[in-house]
Amino acid sequence: MFERDEIETAKGPLAIIPVHHASLVLEWNGETIFCDPVGGAGRYAALERPTLIVLTHHHDDHLDFETLDALISDETALVAPKRVYDQMPADIAARTKMMMANGDEAKVCGVRLKAIPMYNTTPERAKYHEKGVGNGYLFDFAGTKVYLASDTEPIPEMDDLGPVDIAFLPMNLPYTMTPDQVVTCIGKVEPRAVYPFHYGFASGEIGTQPQELSAALPPGSRTEIRIRDWYPDR
Repeated sequence: MFERDEIETAKGPLAIIPVHHASLVLEWNGETIFCDPVGGAGRYAALERPTLIVLTHHHDDHLDFETLDALISDETALVAPKRVYDQMPADIAARTKMMMANGDEAKVCGVRLKAIPMYNTTPERAKYHEKGVGNGYLFDFAGTKVYLASDTEPIPEMDDLGPVDIAFLPMNLPYTMTPDQVVTCIGKVEPRAVYPFHYGFASGEIGTQPQELSAALPPGSRTEIRIRDWYPDR
């Protein structure tokens, strides 16, 4: 069974369900939101079918068309960046409700979404995630803001996002961030709570222990670090 946290919003509880690596589920106000579901439909069998699926980018630890095909129903809205849409099989593309580019805003399934850039800034890592290709997402759940950063390093576009309530920040090299870089992001978006995720690899091998983020956080920080098991089947 997955770990599950809840926070209160102006329209009832928001459930936060870590699934695996970069995949998570949010439940709120009758909506079930899957973020980057991969790994086969069986991984999600214990959860409600999604009413909304958001996809961040085209790498295979975030994008799995076989899983998507099994999860999508007639009631599912699918949101993706153009690079992902361009790679979709025709039947999945036909069911995609919306393409979003960096900076776009929309309201889908009663949830306000803003597509946030995600990219590497360290020169030797720039080849992994180029600016403008993928999206992070800022969710607004009736005033409660959740930032799904996806695969990024600290970027100037984060400076105007905060404060947020919850942030999901990736932490493995060479693809995303060091713990110190995550601390920089925390300073930018001022979250009440951070979930370090994507701290290993899709295989289950751990790249950076999440406790290293707790150790790197300055004394007196008001941000809670929520360490959860994102690799339960390793």
